[in-house]
Amino acid sequence: MKATGISPWLSPLAHLYGVGVHLRNWLYDKEILSSKSYPIPTICVGNLAVGGTGKTPMVEYLLEMLQSEYRVAVVSRGYKRKTKGLIHATNHSTAQEIGDEPKQILEKYPSTTLVIEGNRRRAIEYILSLPQESRPHVILLDDGYQHRQLKASLYLLLTDYEHPFTEDRLLPAGRLREPTKGRLRADAVIVTRCPQDMQPITRRIMERQLSLYPHQAVFFSSILYGDFVPLYPSDQREPPPSMWPSRNSRILAVAGIARPEQFFSELKGRFKEVVECRFHDHHAFSQSDIDKMESRLHTTSDYLILTEKDAVRLKDSTLALSETLRKRIFYLPIRPLFLGSGAERLKQLIHTTIQKYPTR
Repeated sequence: MKATGISPWLSPLAHLYGVGVHLRNWLYDKEILSSKSYPIPTICVGNLAVGGTGKTPMVEYLLEMLQSEYRVAVVSRGYKRKTKGLIHATNHSTAQEIGDEPKQILEKYPSTTLVIEGNRRRAIEYILSLPQESRPHVILLDDGYQHRQLKASLYLLLTDYEHPFTEDRLLPAGRLREPTKGRLRADAVIVTRCPQDMQPITRRIMERQLSLYPHQAVFFSSILYGDFVPLYPSDQREPPPSMWPSRNSRILAVAGIARPEQFFSELKGRFKEVVECRFHDHHAFSQSDIDKMESRLHTTSDYLILTEKDAVRLKDSTLALSETLRKRIFYLPIRPLFLGSGAERLKQLIHTTIQKYPTR
């Protein structure tokens, strides 16, 4: 585990920010400000820090778990979208309209009711207004932990193994949106991006550091990388083996995500030569970026491999890519892998929560 980099010069501003957040939380805790609950199971996937804890893969994991039994809706604010107001996304919605992470969810789970709205209460009220025959049975809130105007049925709080909130500080000195005391509102804490060979003693140390109440569950999950997927499969019908990346291929690895270290490490374990190309999280690719990638592909690399989120943004853009480049772009999908008995325990927690409601 690595301590998160902080700036001591920003401590006074962090203190002022903390006073404001503490007052707001106190007003909700004392019910001076009201939180509204709804007659539908609502599962919130959130964090205390800004970005990089794996919320979207976790939402997808829950969708995979629930979609065979329930109609599921996802509510997201659509970070970095170019639109405003409530949007009921369709298969024709673009990443620019709804955000790259919601677009990724919709591509993988097209039957999901996906509502883009920063005001979570407004989004849920819209979902509840849908016709009975199509109304979802369960709502997943993507990144709604600090939205206290809404009271969810279950709160899953994520924290990164390498950057746990216990070793962080408040904005702007650190990356925390609220003090670590906020962890005590969660029903369960999920430590993400753990090593797959994480030892039991390390888990116990982290559990002690989290310092939770006895009723709060703790889960540990890792990242499981899948097989490479061509970004433009229609261009690669039945490609010969020589057209796919192999151990000796030279790879240009492109990542515009918050914490790309594991992505690069995974590729370096699969290939002998990997060149890293980093962008800011949610980076909007430009034609200049594409031209530079193509130039590097011709001179130093055989293939360009993207993260799954970057692949969504690039494929959804109107940028011009040459035929050669299109045939050489792949992405690497990911999904959470729960350690120990975590998967069954989480499934039981989710279903116990849902069964408290007359969902059908």
